[in-house]
Amino acid sequence: MAEPLLEIKNLHTWFATDEGIVKAVGGVEFAIGKGETLGVVGESGCGKSVTAMSILRLNPEPPTSYPEGQILFQGRDLLKCTEAEMRKVRGNDIAMIFQEPMTSLNPVYTVGNQISETLRLHRGMSRKEAHTYSIEMLTKVGIPSPEQRVNEYPHQMSGGMKQRVMIAMALACDPSLLIADEPSTALDVTIQAQILELLLAMQEELGMSILLITHDLGVVAETADRVVVMYASKIVEQADTATLFAEPRHPYTFGLFESLPEMHTSADKRLREIPGTVPNPLHFPSGCKFRTRCFKATEKCVDAEPELVELEPGHTVACHHPLEPSEREREARARGGRVSPVGLVDIEPTLGDPA
Repeated sequence: MAEPLLEIKNLHTWFATDEGIVKAVGGVEFAIGKGETLGVVGESGCGKSVTAMSILRLNPEPPTSYPEGQILFQGRDLLKCTEAEMRKVRGNDIAMIFQEPMTSLNPVYTVGNQISETLRLHRGMSRKEAHTYSIEMLTKVGIPSPEQRVNEYPHQMSGGMKQRVMIAMALACDPSLLIADEPSTALDVTIQAQILELLLAMQEELGMSILLITHDLGVVAETADRVVVMYASKIVEQADTATLFAEPRHPYTFGLFESLPEMHTSADKRLREIPGTVPNPLHFPSGCKFRTRCFKATEKCVDAEPELVELEPGHTVACHHPLEPSEREREARARGGRVSPVGLVDIEPTLGDPA
């Protein structure tokens, strides 16, 4: 990768609670190049969203602390910025689409006012200029009758429309980096495809980078150039999308692929699952955090936490016993699963008016 747009080094994000210190993110490291899409996947509670919120310093401080690490954006460490400096970054250089469009918009302001606020703050536009540009942004994201919709309130719009408004707000100032936190989770599958198609089209037009946080491997297959897999506050595997889908090396990544439903599965066949649950971040197990659920765990996994090691160029894994191709095949057969983890999922957009 050339000079990265965003580089995170040894990031730790902790929360002080009445029960103790919650170590939500522990030593995360990755980089995003210009124009690249990086997917971050993992179970709920693994630290994906906290990592994203840490980039923009949106976690309240206190109780949040960052005991170690750097978040370098265009060479500048955001963890050393003042709150006033961060306000200039948020929405202008780095924008974010939040997880829940139904609750992310302010219900007492029109969508036009909410888009205009960003433009007036960061671009110094007049009220009239910002209103006119807001209509242009609504047009760009595919909202019909934008001259009417710009004066409507969020409750007058469907979920798909609200998500398009969120995208319009995020992209109004042409950010270099867009953080999309589960941008299609709350939407039905048809609208999901439209939103993903819109994001990719806007990325191509603006040349921005995207940090895509999701639990949907199909979305990752369609959109991401590289993938980071997180488990219990840590990165356990990182590779380009094609390599990760063809040759997962960490037992957790393998388990995620094996737990996907198959199109031609009989009604009486149970879905395969990863046994156990994600550990409590107040009481992570010693050594490898995945060892209590792993079919390859040994005494070594109890005693020492594995480091991220590059097994092949660009493919890093944090595991004492990474899977080899022959092992993946044997394990898949033993569990009644597939020999190859998963095929790339084809998400076709539906044409017509957005819902």
